[in-house]
Amino acid sequence: MKHYTISVNDQELEKLNKVYQYHQINDENPYLLFHAEHNGIDILGYKTGKVLLQGREVTHELVSIKSHLNRKDYAAIGSDEVGTGDVFGPIVVCALYASVNDIEYLEGLNVRDSKNMSDRQIIALAPKIAKKLVHSLLILPPRKYNDLVEQGYNLNKIKALLHNQAIIKTSGKLKTQVPVIVDQFCTPQLYFNYIKDETLIYRDIDFHVRAEQIHLSVAAASIIARYAFLVKMDEYSKKLDVTLPKGASKEADDMIKTIYDSKGIKILSLVTKMNFKNVTKQNLE
Repeated sequence: MKHYTISVNDQELEKLNKVYQYHQINDENPYLLFHAEHNGIDILGYKTGKVLLQGREVTHELVSIKSHLNRKDYAAIGSDEVGTGDVFGPIVVCALYASVNDIEYLEGLNVRDSKNMSDRQIIALAPKIAKKLVHSLLILPPRKYNDLVEQGYNLNKIKALLHNQAIIKTSGKLKTQVPVIVDQFCTPQLYFNYIKDETLIYRDIDFHVRAEQIHLSVAAASIIARYAFLVKMDEYSKKLDVTLPKGASKEADDMIKTIYDSKGIKILSLVTKMNFKNVTKQNLE
């Protein structure tokens, strides 16, 4: 059984509801706008804007849906970052090139936004994507992050610098220029202001909120970045003989105190973003 999830807006969802109106079956799920069966494929249209395809071979149905929605595949570089909301661990940026053929490959793997995937799914998929697709990966360890913050850099400037570098590296591996899509975290004006002193600046960028829904290259980039983040978190955890929590929760507060009490502030700063409130509110000396 294969699965594929496609993100749609309200108008597209309504259009698909009409396309499949004669193939719909009764379903009591209150989150569904429609449930249809067509050519042996289950098509579930969720009110949240997700359409799930389930069946032995979903490719033909997906091609049909993209045709109904007038969506055309095109090659692009997508760039995304991971780790910016986590007290522990690095910031990771990946810029990835996906050709039209690669998009079909990624759809076959059910690639989607890494935030909607479990760690187990990320660990299973990322090496396959990384092996097949052209990409560049940048890992900024907490120690380096803390140095930059002390120099007056804010998080968005750090992200902009990493994205610029990753995009330049990936585009340099290609023979032709393709669209570049970045998951927007600040205005384009601010982005280019952050990197204005760089020697090389990649300027032809499309910024989108929820860019992983715009092009699969962004979703694939986020999966590789997330995998690299998980690998580093595991590495740091083993070195300290603890399990570092993800995010910035109460659990992170407790772990900060545990590491500080047992290892001291110098070791803590090697695995922790020291300007996060989780750290600063504890008044560590």
